[in-house]
Amino acid sequence: MPEVILQHQKDGEGTLQAVFNPDKGMNLISLKKGDVEIIDQSTRVLFDERFAGLGALIGPHFHHRNASILPHIQNEELFPHIARVKAKGIQDPFSHGIARYAPWTEEHSETSIKGRLTGKDLWNGVPLSELEGQNFTMDFKAHLDDQGLHLSLSVVSDTDSLVGIHYYYALPNGKGRVISETQDSVRIDGKLTSIPTDWKFDPQHHQLVFDMQHEADYTFRPYPDPLKGTICLETEQYKLKTVYDCPCAENCWQLYHPKDASFVCIEPISAQNPHAPRLTVSNINIHIDIQLTD
Repeated sequence: MPEVILQHQKDGEGTLQAVFNPDKGMNLISLKKGDVEIIDQSTRVLFDERFAGLGALIGPHFHHRNASILPHIQNEELFPHIARVKAKGIQDPFSHGIARYAPWTEEHSETSIKGRLTGKDLWNGVPLSELEGQNFTMDFKAHLDDQGLHLSLSVVSDTDSLVGIHYYYALPNGKGRVISETQDSVRIDGKLTSIPTDWKFDPQHHQLVFDMQHEADYTFRPYPDPLKGTICLETEQYKLKTVYDCPCAENCWQLYHPKDASFVCIEPISAQNPHAPRLTVSNINIHIDIQLTD
Protein backbone atom coordinates (compact mmCIF):
# COMPACT_ATOMS: atom_id res chain seq x y z
CA MET A 1 0.00 0.00 0.00
CA PRO A 2 1.45 3.40 -0.95
CA GLU A 3 1.76 6.31 1.44
CA VAL A 4 -1.44 8.30 1.96
CA ILE A 5 -1.19 12.06 1.38
CA LEU A 6 -3.79 14.31 3.02
CA GLN A 7 -4.01 17.98 2.05
CA HIS A 8 -6.08 20.99 3.10
CA GLN A 9 -5.86 24.50 1.72
CA LYS A 10 -6.57 27.39 4.11
CA ASP A 11 -7.14 30.81 2.60
CA GLY A 12 -4.13 33.04 3.15
CA GLU A 13 -2.05 30.38 4.90
CA GLY A 14 -1.14 27.89 2.19
CA THR A 15 -1.41 24.12 2.26
CA LEU A 16 -1.32 21.83 5.28
CA GLN A 17 -0.12 18.37 4.27
CA ALA A 18 0.13 15.15 6.27
CA VAL A 19 1.64 11.94 4.87
CA PHE A 20 0.83 8.62 6.57
CA ASN A 21 2.23 5.14 5.96
CA PRO A 22 -0.50 2.62 6.95
CA ASP A 23 1.69 -0.33 5.95
CA LYS A 24 4.28 0.60 8.56
CA GLY A 25 2.50 1.38 11.77
CA MET A 26 0.40 4.31 10.48
CA ASN A 27 3.52 6.45 10.88
CA LEU A 28 3.14 10.16 10.13
CA ILE A 29 5.99 10.33 7.65
CA SER A 30 5.69 14.08 7.04
CA LEU A 31 3.70 17.07 8.28
CA LYS A 32 4.13 20.32 6.36
CA LYS A 33 2.70 23.81 6.69
CA GLY A 34 3.52 25.50 3.41
CA ASP A 35 7.18 24.70 2.73
CA VAL A 36 8.08 24.12 6.40
CA GLU A 37 8.54 20.49 7.48
CA ILE A 38 7.41 19.92 11.08
CA ILE A 39 8.52 16.29 11.48
CA ASP A 40 12.27 15.87 11.95
CA GLN A 41 13.31 14.03 8.79
CA SER A 42 16.72 13.15 10.23
CA THR A 43 14.88 10.57 12.39
CA ARG A 44 13.99 8.53 9.31
CA VAL A 45 17.01 6.38 10.12
CA LEU A 46 15.20 5.30 13.31
CA PHE A 47 12.08 4.54 11.27
CA ASP A 48 14.02 2.45 8.76
CA GLU A 49 15.91 0.65 11.51
CA ARG A 50 13.14 -0.14 14.04
CA PHE A 51 9.90 1.69 13.13
CA ALA A 52 10.64 4.58 15.52
CA GLY A 53 11.23 8.25 14.61
CA LEU A 54 9.17 10.53 12.35
CA GLY A 55 5.53 10.25 13.51
CA ALA A 56 5.29 7.02 15.49
CA LEU A 57 2.33 5.78 17.54
CA ILE A 58 2.14 4.41 21.09
CA GLY A 59 0.02 1.41 22.07
CA PRO A 60 -1.23 -0.93 23.32
CA HIS A 61 1.77 -0.65 25.71
CA PHE A 62 4.35 2.02 26.53
CA HIS A 63 8.12 1.70 26.04
CA HIS A 64 9.64 -1.60 27.23
CA ARG A 65 7.67 -4.31 28.98
CA ASN A 66 9.08 -6.40 31.81
CA ALA A 67 11.07 -9.29 30.36
CA SER A 68 8.96 -11.76 32.37
CA ILE A 69 5.82 -10.97 30.36
CA LEU A 70 7.29 -10.72 26.87
CA PRO A 71 5.54 -13.12 24.47
CA HIS A 72 7.64 -15.79 22.79
CA ILE A 73 8.03 -15.20 19.05
CA GLN A 74 8.79 -18.40 17.20
CA ASN A 75 10.09 -17.01 13.91
CA GLU A 76 11.89 -13.78 14.70
CA GLU A 77 13.49 -13.80 11.25
CA LEU A 78 10.09 -12.77 9.86
CA PHE A 79 10.62 -9.41 11.56
CA PRO A 80 14.19 -8.26 10.75
CA HIS A 81 14.10 -5.26 13.09
CA ILE A 82 14.07 -7.61 16.11
CA ALA A 83 17.68 -8.67 15.52
CA ARG A 84 18.69 -5.02 15.27
CA VAL A 85 17.06 -4.02 18.56
CA LYS A 86 18.41 -7.09 20.34
CA ALA A 87 21.89 -6.13 19.16
CA LYS A 88 21.39 -2.90 21.11
CA GLY A 89 20.52 -4.83 24.25
CA ILE A 90 16.77 -4.17 24.03
CA GLN A 91 14.68 -7.20 24.98
CA ASP A 92 11.22 -5.94 24.01
CA PRO A 93 10.89 -6.57 20.25
CA PHE A 94 7.99 -4.12 19.94
CA SER A 95 8.89 -1.09 22.04
CA HIS A 96 5.87 1.19 22.62
CA GLY A 97 3.47 -1.45 21.27
CA ILE A 98 2.69 -3.30 18.08
CA ALA A 99 0.66 -0.38 16.65
CA ARG A 100 3.77 1.38 15.34
CA TYR A 101 5.04 -1.70 13.50
CA ALA A 102 2.23 -3.64 11.86
CA PRO A 103 0.23 -2.81 8.71
CA TRP A 104 -3.16 -1.20 9.39
CA THR A 105 -6.42 -1.66 7.51
CA GLU A 106 -7.37 1.83 6.30
CA GLU A 107 -9.59 3.97 4.12
CA HIS A 108 -9.04 7.61 3.27
CA SER A 109 -10.26 10.69 1.44
CA GLU A 110 -8.48 13.86 0.38
CA THR A 111 -8.43 15.26 3.91
CA SER A 112 -8.94 12.29 6.24
CA ILE A 113 -7.85 8.74 7.02
CA LYS A 114 -9.11 6.12 9.42
CA GLY A 115 -7.58 2.79 10.31
CA ARG A 116 -8.08 -0.26 12.49
CA LEU A 117 -5.64 -2.74 13.97
CA THR A 118 -6.71 -5.89 15.83
CA GLY A 119 -5.09 -8.86 17.48
CA LYS A 120 -6.66 -11.09 14.84
CA ASP A 121 -4.86 -9.31 12.01
CA LEU A 122 -1.95 -11.21 10.46
CA TRP A 123 1.51 -9.79 9.85
CA ASN A 124 3.77 -12.11 7.89
CA GLY A 125 1.31 -14.85 8.76
CA VAL A 126 1.46 -14.26 12.53
CA PRO A 127 -1.57 -12.97 14.50
CA LEU A 128 -0.81 -9.63 16.15
CA SER A 129 -2.18 -10.97 19.44
CA GLU A 130 0.82 -13.33 19.54
CA LEU A 131 3.23 -10.47 19.01
CA GLU A 132 1.59 -8.08 21.50
CA GLY A 133 0.77 -10.78 24.05
CA GLN A 134 -2.96 -10.04 24.19
CA ASN A 135 -5.96 -9.49 21.98
CA PHE A 136 -6.95 -5.90 21.29
CA THR A 137 -8.64 -3.51 18.88
CA MET A 138 -7.17 -0.09 18.10
CA ASP A 139 -8.83 2.60 16.02
CA PHE A 140 -7.14 5.65 14.53
CA LYS A 141 -8.68 8.65 12.79
CA ALA A 142 -7.00 11.76 11.38
CA HIS A 143 -8.31 14.71 9.42
CA LEU A 144 -7.18 18.14 8.30
CA ASP A 145 -9.18 21.36 8.38
CA ASP A 146 -8.66 25.10 8.96
CA GLN A 147 -7.80 24.41 12.62
CA GLY A 148 -5.01 21.93 11.83
CA LEU A 149 -4.50 18.19 12.23
CA HIS A 150 -7.03 16.32 14.36
CA LEU A 151 -6.38 12.83 15.71
CA SER A 152 -8.57 10.35 17.55
CA LEU A 153 -7.12 7.13 19.00
CA SER A 154 -8.82 4.38 21.00
CA VAL A 155 -8.06 0.90 22.32
CA VAL A 156 -10.05 -2.02 23.75
CA SER A 157 -7.89 -4.85 25.09
CA ASP A 158 -7.76 -7.96 27.25
CA THR A 159 -5.36 -6.39 29.75
CA ASP A 160 -4.50 -2.83 30.79
CA SER A 161 -3.40 -0.72 27.83
CA LEU A 162 -3.10 2.80 26.43
CA VAL A 163 -2.82 4.83 23.23
CA GLY A 164 -0.88 7.94 22.26
CA ILE A 165 1.45 9.58 19.78
CA HIS A 166 5.24 9.88 19.68
CA TYR A 167 5.77 12.51 16.98
CA TYR A 168 9.32 13.81 16.50
CA TYR A 169 8.99 17.57 15.98
CA ALA A 170 11.91 19.33 14.33
CA LEU A 171 13.92 21.92 16.27
CA PRO A 172 15.51 24.27 13.69
CA ASN A 173 19.07 25.06 14.81
CA GLY A 174 18.39 22.87 17.85
CA LYS A 175 16.44 25.64 19.56
CA GLY A 176 12.96 25.80 21.04
CA ARG A 177 10.92 25.81 24.22
CA VAL A 178 7.78 24.12 25.52
CA ILE A 179 5.18 26.05 27.51
CA SER A 180 2.28 24.44 29.36
CA GLU A 181 0.10 24.71 32.44
CA THR A 182 0.73 21.56 34.47
CA GLN A 183 0.09 20.10 37.88
CA ASP A 184 2.93 20.82 40.30
CA SER A 185 4.32 17.30 40.16
CA VAL A 186 6.23 15.41 37.48
CA ARG A 187 7.05 11.76 36.93
CA ILE A 188 10.80 11.23 36.67
CA ASP A 189 12.20 7.71 36.18
CA GLY A 190 8.72 6.37 36.87
CA LYS A 191 8.33 8.15 40.23
CA LEU A 192 5.97 11.06 40.90
CA THR A 193 7.75 13.97 42.56
CA SER A 194 7.46 17.73 43.00
CA ILE A 195 8.72 19.75 40.04
CA PRO A 196 12.37 20.56 40.84
CA THR A 197 12.95 24.06 42.20
CA ASP A 198 15.62 24.79 39.58
CA TRP A 199 13.14 24.30 36.71
CA LYS A 200 11.39 27.30 35.22
CA PHE A 201 8.01 26.66 36.80
CA ASP A 202 5.62 29.26 38.19
CA PRO A 203 3.70 27.45 40.99
CA GLN A 204 1.17 30.27 41.36
CA HIS A 205 0.00 29.99 37.75
CA HIS A 206 1.17 26.38 37.25
CA GLN A 207 3.08 27.45 34.15
CA LEU A 208 6.04 25.42 32.96
CA VAL A 209 8.58 26.82 30.50
CA PHE A 210 11.04 24.14 29.42
CA ASP A 211 13.95 25.14 27.19
CA MET A 212 15.31 22.63 24.69
CA GLN A 213 18.85 23.27 25.83
CA HIS A 214 17.97 20.73 28.54
CA GLU A 215 17.30 17.05 27.99
CA ALA A 216 13.96 15.59 29.04
CA ASP A 217 12.16 12.30 29.57
CA TYR A 218 9.37 13.39 31.91
CA THR A 219 5.65 12.83 32.42
CA PHE A 220 3.29 15.73 33.15
CA ARG A 221 -0.42 16.01 33.97
CA PRO A 222 -2.57 18.91 32.79
CA TYR A 223 -3.87 21.85 34.83
CA PRO A 224 -6.41 23.24 35.68
CA ASP A 225 -8.65 20.78 33.82
CA PRO A 226 -7.45 17.22 34.58
CA LEU A 227 -9.17 16.00 31.41
CA LYS A 228 -7.60 18.45 28.96
CA GLY A 229 -4.02 19.52 28.26
CA THR A 230 -2.51 22.32 26.18
CA ILE A 231 1.18 22.27 25.26
CA CYS A 232 2.85 24.92 23.10
CA LEU A 233 6.13 24.39 21.27
CA GLU A 234 7.90 27.52 20.05
CA THR A 235 10.74 27.26 17.51
CA GLU A 236 12.51 29.64 15.15
CA GLN A 237 10.36 28.57 12.19
CA TYR A 238 6.98 27.68 13.65
CA LYS A 239 4.76 27.48 16.71
CA LEU A 240 2.92 24.24 17.35
CA LYS A 241 0.04 23.98 19.80
CA THR A 242 -1.10 20.56 20.99
CA VAL A 243 -4.49 20.38 22.68
CA TYR A 244 -5.73 17.00 23.86
CA ASP A 245 -8.69 15.71 25.83
CA CYS A 246 -9.54 12.45 27.53
CA PRO A 247 -12.84 11.20 29.03
CA CYS A 248 -11.20 10.59 32.44
CA ALA A 249 -8.18 11.60 34.50
CA GLU A 250 -6.22 8.63 33.19
CA ASN A 251 -4.12 10.80 30.90
CA CYS A 252 -0.77 12.56 30.77
CA TRP A 253 1.73 13.96 28.32
CA GLN A 254 5.31 12.89 27.97
CA LEU A 255 8.13 15.29 27.08
CA TYR A 256 11.06 13.55 25.41
CA HIS A 257 14.19 15.36 24.23
CA PRO A 258 17.58 13.62 24.35
CA LYS A 259 20.62 15.78 24.96
CA ASP A 260 21.45 17.93 21.89
CA ALA A 261 18.76 16.18 19.82
CA SER A 262 17.37 17.84 16.70
CA PHE A 263 13.82 17.01 17.81
CA VAL A 264 11.41 17.07 20.71
CA CYS A 265 8.50 14.68 21.29
CA ILE A 266 5.26 15.85 22.92
CA GLU A 267 3.27 12.70 23.64
CA PRO A 268 -0.35 12.82 24.88
CA ILE A 269 -1.18 9.39 26.34
CA SER A 270 -4.34 7.78 27.76
CA ALA A 271 -2.82 6.81 31.14
CA GLN A 272 -1.63 8.80 34.16
CA ASN A 273 1.41 6.55 34.50
CA PRO A 274 2.34 5.16 31.07
CA HIS A 275 4.48 2.43 32.63
CA ALA A 276 1.45 1.15 34.59
CA PRO A 277 -1.83 1.77 32.71
CA ARG A 278 -5.02 0.95 34.60
CA LEU A 279 -7.68 0.72 31.90
CA THR A 280 -8.60 -1.88 29.29
CA VAL A 281 -10.70 0.67 27.37
CA SER A 282 -9.39 4.19 26.69
CA ASN A 283 -9.27 6.90 24.09
CA ILE A 284 -7.72 10.29 23.46
CA ASN A 285 -8.37 13.17 21.05
CA ILE A 286 -5.44 15.32 19.93
CA HIS A 287 -5.51 18.59 17.99
CA ILE A 288 -2.33 20.02 16.45
CA ASP A 289 -2.29 23.59 15.19
CA ILE A 290 0.75 25.06 13.39
CA GLN A 291 1.54 28.72 12.87
CA LEU A 292 4.61 29.72 10.88
CA THR A 293 6.93 32.29 12.39
CA ASP A 294 7.18 35.50 10.38
